[in-house]
Amino acid sequence: MRKEYMIFAAVIILIGAIGLLYYYPTGDDVRIAKLDAPQYLGLKEAGELTVTLRNNALTPVNVSIDVENAFIYKNGTSARYIIGPESPDGTLMLLPGNNTKKFFLGYLVTGTHNVRVKVYQNGRLIDKGLVNVTVWVPRRPELSIQLAYRKETTDDHDIYRIYGYLLDEGVSTYRYDVPVQITIIDDKTGEIVSNDTEDYHIGQGGITALSKWKGRPMAIIEMAHNKPSSETYLPVQNVAKGMSGDIYRLNVTATWNDPWYDQRFDQWYEQYGRSYDQQGYWYDMSGKRYDPPQFDKVIIVNDELVMPSK
Repeated sequence: MRKEYMIFAAVIILIGAIGLLYYYPTGDDVRIAKLDAPQYLGLKEAGELTVTLRNNALTPVNVSIDVENAFIYKNGTSARYIIGPESPDGTLMLLPGNNTKKFFLGYLVTGTHNVRVKVYQNGRLIDKGLVNVTVWVPRRPELSIQLAYRKETTDDHDIYRIYGYLLDEGVSTYRYDVPVQITIIDDKTGEIVSNDTEDYHIGQGGITALSKWKGRPMAIIEMAHNKPSSETYLPVQNVAKGMSGDIYRLNVTATWNDPWYDQRFDQWYEQYGRSYDQQGYWYDMSGKRYDPPQFDKVIIVNDELVMPSK
């Protein structure tokens, strides 16, 4: 009888232990499955960290998350995200399976930053991970414009579809905006037929098409043999219609304004403990030196086509 009682008690304890594990998962049940963040970011460029948490338990689990170095200010101090009992949003509930949570990244200091993620359950650290984000020293782009056209001829019209591309041959590691002005001028009268300025994004890859509509030309010039057509050529905005014998000049100007100009020479050098004078140098992350005169505040590149081409 005593033996049967002991067996019964052991079974009860085992069931209780299984129940505790079921309702209170261990650290092995919740873990960081993946950390996704950009390998490189530009100074003042926004990024995003995606934390994927795996809940292997059969029921939802509440956890706390602490993310360090997600944002770093000019003075080097860092901001952190904390999701937990003391935070306004409370703890994070993980459903069974994979759960994702996104965090903003932004840096006002260059260098490689260690973004540390810690996961807690009931105040106990159950997993941690690290991902590195490198913020480059701003570099001056090497901009150029490339223009091309395709001619289509019908019984009534010659149609020139003009394509343009903005290139950064320096291939920057950060994305930035460049205002591009596209102007069509009647070469005989000097009248501006069309004038439009748009911001175009350029970054890794170093090339962007000068059209807001994929596969569409940036401008169209129609030369009628008898009379202009009724075609609007929408969504293309830069359109000129003339007669055979007319000449149009298409001018494209891109203007880059250095967003870091004011802090390049004094603030940056002071921050990194290097002295600066008019004969000083600018360093990128490889340690290569550049002469200060190359850092113009504004870079303007320009190209044009004359239609019909001679």
